[in-house]
Amino acid sequence: MNFPYIYNIYSVRKIMFLVIIACIPGIVTKCYFFGSGTLIEILFSIIISLILEIAILKIRLKKIKNHLKDNSAIVTSVLFGLSIPSLLPWWMIIIGMFFAIVVAKHLYGGIGQNIFNPAMLGYAVLLISFPIHMNNWNESNENLSCLNSIKQSLNIIFFKKNIDNAKNSNSNIFPEVFTEATPLDDFKTKYHLKDTHISEYNSLKNNTVQDSWKYINISFFLGGVFLFLKKIICWRIPVSFLTTLGILSIVSFYSSKELFLSPLVHLFSGGTMICAFFIATDPVTTSCTNTGKIIFGIMIGCLTWIIRNYSDYPDAIAFSILFANMFVPLIDHYTNTSGYGHNNT
Repeated sequence: MNFPYIYNIYSVRKIMFLVIIACIPGIVTKCYFFGSGTLIEILFSIIISLILEIAILKIRLKKIKNHLKDNSAIVTSVLFGLSIPSLLPWWMIIIGMFFAIVVAKHLYGGIGQNIFNPAMLGYAVLLISFPIHMNNWNESNENLSCLNSIKQSLNIIFFKKNIDNAKNSNSNIFPEVFTEATPLDDFKTKYHLKDTHISEYNSLKNNTVQDSWKYINISFFLGGVFLFLKKIICWRIPVSFLTTLGILSIVSFYSSKELFLSPLVHLFSGGTMICAFFIATDPVTTSCTNTGKIIFGIMIGCLTWIIRNYSDYPDAIAFSILFANMFVPLIDHYTNTSGYGHNNT
């Protein structure tokens, strides 16, 4: 029987495919600033996720072909690969993908039944277990985007050649200072934790570190606009999240410019835009109601601001998403509306 009032534009497979397409500007921009290691890790994450997906589907006696066709494992891999540093060792990627695919997704019953965002759970496990590696970003440099850097990236990721080896090599591809802090990590270690004024930091212009993350966030914003125009995502979560983060950062910044980062740094640093348009909008782990989506976005915005300013972690996206995921059933319960002619009891 066909129901004319039930209308669906896209299948799950096509939705996931369009999300991957929307990630391309962010992938290209991140590869430009942080090198081919980003693309290598994304591809490696996809391979590992498919292997784990096939293995767990066999254990669960599910039809492998039907489940692989939905592209959900690939989307998880891409988002995970974009979130981690571009030269993370291969075995850490396997650990992260195991928790993303096996624990966060299939232990809860598979796609559509998981409580937590798989990519963020895998990321959070690595961040808690290996904080030094997860905050160790190679210096942003356009030379890293050239094809000659692929060999060096492969050596570091897969063949245990550490950063010191790369620095001491004769290659001119890698910069002299090979690691750098992200703007948010720089704020934590150099200013916030040392109780040093950051007014000069907020006023810096043409800063290479800040510029790289600014362009990366702009790229994900453009990808998010594409998803919105294709009606893949709802505007309520990105708008409520960014508005909440923006308002809180404006109030704190203008109340004490010596202690808090500017709103622009908050909005265009770290994983702000990828969270707003790609992670927080995950249809499985977010609220199902319109009011609930707004509450969900506000909660993530508040948590992001709090964690960035008062915790030891430089960024807050993963923890904010996972914490908000826990409240989704409660949010849906209190924001669910009854059908016509029925009362909520």
